[in-house]
Amino acid sequence: MQVLLFVALFLVVTSKAADLTCPTGPISSKTPTGAFPATGISVFPANYNCSIEFDIPDGQVVEFVVETNVIPGSGDSLLIRDAVSTFYEMNSSVSLFYAPANNAKLYITTKTATSYFYFNWKYLDVTNYKRIQNPTGTILPMNLTQGSYYQFTSAKSRVAFHTGNLKNNLDLGLSQILVYDGEDLKAKYIGTLFQFLQTKTLSASTGNSLVLVNYYGTESWSYGIANDYSAVFSYDSYGFSILSKDIDYSEAFSVTDRFESAVTFYCIDSDETYITDLTMANRNNGGQAVRFKPRTPTEVYTNLLVYNTGDRIAQSLPQQIMTNIFTVTMYQCDLRLGFVSGPLFLWTTAAPGRQGMIYSPSNWNPTLPITPQYFTNITTKENAKFVFNIPFVLVKPGEKIRVEIGNPDGRKVFVEFNTTSIDTGTKAAYGTYMATTFTGTHSMGNSSFKMSFSVEGSVSVPTASPLVTTTKSSEGVFNCSVFLLLLVKLIV
Repeated sequence: MQVLLFVALFLVVTSKAADLTCPTGPISSKTPTGAFPATGISVFPANYNCSIEFDIPDGQVVEFVVETNVIPGSGDSLLIRDAVSTFYEMNSSVSLFYAPANNAKLYITTKTATSYFYFNWKYLDVTNYKRIQNPTGTILPMNLTQGSYYQFTSAKSRVAFHTGNLKNNLDLGLSQILVYDGEDLKAKYIGTLFQFLQTKTLSASTGNSLVLVNYYGTESWSYGIANDYSAVFSYDSYGFSILSKDIDYSEAFSVTDRFESAVTFYCIDSDETYITDLTMANRNNGGQAVRFKPRTPTEVYTNLLVYNTGDRIAQSLPQQIMTNIFTVTMYQCDLRLGFVSGPLFLWTTAAPGRQGMIYSPSNWNPTLPITPQYFTNITTKENAKFVFNIPFVLVKPGEKIRVEIGNPDGRKVFVEFNTTSIDTGTKAAYGTYMATTFTGTHSMGNSSFKMSFSVEGSVSVPTASPLVTTTKSSEGVFNCSVFLLLLVKLIV
């Protein structure tokens, strides 16, 4: 049966006498379209060798459509070499390939007389593609729109580019995204994004712009990040990782003594993530540290969370991070790091010994002009002493922060600030919950707060004892028009 099918196919593809003479001289854009063999699909004789060269002007690509029945390992092949001398083997029934400037070469080689070949070409002008401009610090999915090119520009230095995906493995879709070292599609082609990311040195442009384009329109499951090269080159290593509320994250890192590494994390479906594991081995090398700050390395912001060896890190977890983009730097440490994204019930439960930090969403999202209001309620099973300190709170008129400590039976004490205040002092009260509400919704410079807290064991005290505070009641210290500190009862 297979023999009959091959005979039938042979009769079809050889119904016309094919001219298999190998073209001489390079083909140029003066011949914008063409085919080989000109008469259509043909079976090639054994021991055939032919190479066809294409000169490709800047701003153009050559589209090849290849048809063949080559069986890998048969000794027959059709290869395309691109402008950076990478070879691609065409061995499916129909293959599509885009060759960028400035040249390409196609090779047909046979050992048998059983393979058929045919390809056509078309020169395409891509200078009219739509430009999508992005500054460094941009994160975007790698499903690039066909007919557009993505330009990344740095105002400070070269452009570094990295990718990550939830599967944490190689994404072959990146092999169909092409990289140009410059401002547009007339710039120098330097390889596919897959190749670009495999370079031993940090993947970066030579100038202050980098361009990505996908002529194929194929999909990718990865996300990409562009950074100023000057912001990441000093790290021993830099990476980009993707988080999702459906997948818990856990990874081990090892950073050489006297060096620092960094990873930027991007959560695709939640604006809150929780640190659930942060374990550092004491290497006795003068100290290790792990630091968390908003956004990307390109955007220079202050560290909001800092952990050192010797800290009571286990008592500080889980720790809330109210953003979908943050960067972790690791200094000369062996580290195990774990995250859970999305609402986490464990954050709201506490026992004596628990401690942590609370930052407003605007602190974690400093580039947003508007941020959501904030609420969290941390509870204990038994009566406990909640201790908190608010080093600063910035509010606009009509906004406030309220910290309330109480019991389910309604007994409570609370403190409110409705104007900008600093150095508010340490306060403490007894209860089974501590609820924090912040109504500020403006940008970080206008509406934000920082708060530390800890939970201590309950002690028996008289019910009339006041809420413990180190706060001075001076209006000059607080800079607030309304400061409510209700000392009704110390809840026990």
